[in-house]
Amino acid sequence: MADAPPDPAARVDAWLNGAWVVAALAAAAEGAPLSREHGRLLAAAGCAEPDGDGWRLLPAYRAVLAGRAGPSAFPRRVARQLSQAADAALGEQDRAEEDDAALEAEGAASGRRMADFLDLLEARVPEFGELLGREGLRFLDAGTGIGAIAAAVLERVPGSRAVGLDVQPRALRLAERHLAERGLRDRVELRLLDVAELAEHGAYDLAWLPLAAIAPDAVARALPRVREALRPGSWLLTATVLRDDPGDSPDGGVREAVVRWRMSRGRVTPWGPREAARELSAAGYRDVLGVATSEPALTLVAARVP
Repeated sequence: MADAPPDPAARVDAWLNGAWVVAALAAAAEGAPLSREHGRLLAAAGCAEPDGDGWRLLPAYRAVLAGRAGPSAFPRRVARQLSQAADAALGEQDRAEEDDAALEAEGAASGRRMADFLDLLEARVPEFGELLGREGLRFLDAGTGIGAIAAAVLERVPGSRAVGLDVQPRALRLAERHLAERGLRDRVELRLLDVAELAEHGAYDLAWLPLAAIAPDAVARALPRVREALRPGSWLLTATVLRDDPGDSPDGGVREAVVRWRMSRGRVTPWGPREAARELSAAGYRDVLGVATSEPALTLVAARVP
């Protein structure tokens, strides 16, 4: 006898309960003792176990909370996504604004990813390794945020310099502080400028363009401008958290669909690796390649200027 179809109301209740489980996990990030009810909820979800008269998180979930960006990053990420989901449920635009601490945590994580990206490309592409050894390398960091991506490149390439672009004055203020703390402020020029309005020619050896932070129409305008700003033989880097074949994912594509809807609501560019490669080629870039990273959902995409 075939299994009965799932009860839609029960499925909706399960999804809502899942939101509360994630909130409970985030609330445990600061390491305070779990109350009886808090601990029981996490134990029922398979995240905690008895500890004498109380409860404690399982080691695997403590590791999730710690993460690479520090213990405060996970609850901030959960809170922001739940706030965005609440706005979506009411048909309203996202009103949540990240505070400075959240921007700094996300920026620091992005800087660590860039350091990993440079290692991956140096190991895979001999020409890229030669680029990193270039005297006086100039780096263009579009959407610089707190400047951590620019810092990762400058610390990797002695004598290099960078230009960081952002449309948010607050981000540039944070970048001033972050770069000064790392002793790199005098090697980075910060500009309040949309990358789609960039007007330079042959000025850079390497550029970063964050698809997940830029609207599709702005990316369409930015790609040829960045290409013009790069010297022949230089490289453009970007990355995507989308898959080319989401149906192959363990959840049947639910995560992919969520990410794409969030991107459309946030008016940012929802390209997977194949689409990014196609658009880069159409914009005049060559030798486009996708590189798997240590994060299963993240693909680095690199392209060269002929």
